Amino acid sequence: MFVWNEFLTRGIRNHLKNTLWTVALLHGFFKQVKLSVSGRDFKLTLIARRSRHYAGTRYLKRGVNEKGRVANDVETEQIVFEDVPEGCPLQISSVVQNRGSIPLFWSQETSRLNIKPDIILSKKDRKYKATKLHFENLVKRYGNPIIILNLIKTREKKPQESILRAEFANAIAFINKDLPEENRLKFLHWDLNKYSKSKSTDVLSLLRKVTSYALNFTGFFYCAISPTSGTKGLLNWSHFENFESGDCSVKNLCDAEEDANLETTSSSMDVARHHFVTPPKLQKGVLRTNCIDCLDRTNVAQYAYGLVALGHQLLSLGLIDDPDIDMDSSLADDLMKLYETMGDTLALQYGGSAAHNKIFSQRRGQWKAATHSQEFFRNLQRYYSNAYIDAEKQDAINV
Repeated sequence: MFVWNEFLTRGIRNHLKNTLWTVALLHGFFKQVKLSVSGRDFKLTLIARRSRHYAGTRYLKRGVNEKGRVANDVETEQIVFEDVPEGCPLQISSVVQNRGSIPLFWSQETSRLNIKPDIILSKKDRKYKATKLHFENLVKRYGNPIIILNLIKTREKKPQESILRAEFANAIAFINKDLPEENRLKFLHWDLNKYSKSKSTDVLSLLRKVTSYALNFTGFFYCAISPTSGTKGLLNWSHFENFESGDCSVKNLCDAEEDANLETTSSSMDVARHHFVTPPKLQKGVLRTNCIDCLDRTNVAQYAYGLVALGHQLLSLGLIDDPDIDMDSSLADDLMKLYETMGDTLALQYGGSAAHNKIFSQRRGQWKAATHSQEFFRNLQRYYSNAYIDAEKQDAINV
């Protein structure tokens, strides 16, 4: 679902019976940085993979389709491993979270005269079949439990987001009726906008508590691997070297691939038996976060979850003794910059401007006037993109 050129390369892959001759193209974000804690270096990688299903731009792709695919579906993975010399045992940890549009049939009619179009909620799926399909797909991808963190507004002068909030809650309750208790969807509603307006509220600290709850349920991936002989045996290139006639026909390549697959299976089983220093820990389930656009507020919550997870990841690697990372530490600031950059990239792809990072700016003590002017400029960018550019962009994505 994350390979955007899957259709274009399907013919050659089916013909060759392998993927050696094609390059998988992903859309989203990638960044790796080298950080240090307690005098020990480690590498942190942040990857965002955007789904190709029901893909598009902000006002032209909202909610869910009949197949249970949602708009702006992005999987975020945070990988941590110690930067050790070659030949030393390698420890690696990973945690995955998800964002995606509210899985209901809803839309907003784009208009050059209306900066914030009204939310239109369709009642055509009264048994929430598409919503159910969406969560079944999440279970298939990540397992149980599925924890939903819903950040949209609860109360408004003119009901907009609150309409979706109530319908989403109804959908979750309806779906949970048919599920065994241990597999029921866990629905957390936390009005981020309400809390961020209060000067006395530390939004990020509260979000850490909320996301800690989720991490306790899902856990995260961790394994320690002893040094191996690298990729030896994964692909036997001697098959190609032995073609003295220079005949690299499809049949010969496929025969070579079958032999290589046999060696790969044997080698992989050997690695599984002998090279894990400790049994790997696996993540079970996922935290799914959403606001309206799944951009600005969602990115703040994903950072809070990433920070909580990072503490536990570093603890599992033996780099720290306490999983609670100080919000004012350089490590928390470095992670915030990573998530801020990721948020800007994803927002530009879906919304047409960089993300609104008001909470991050306040955390860093940025001058309020500078923050307001930055937010105003980004609103203008997003309006211009949505009103004048997104239609052509959507046509290109649909092709």
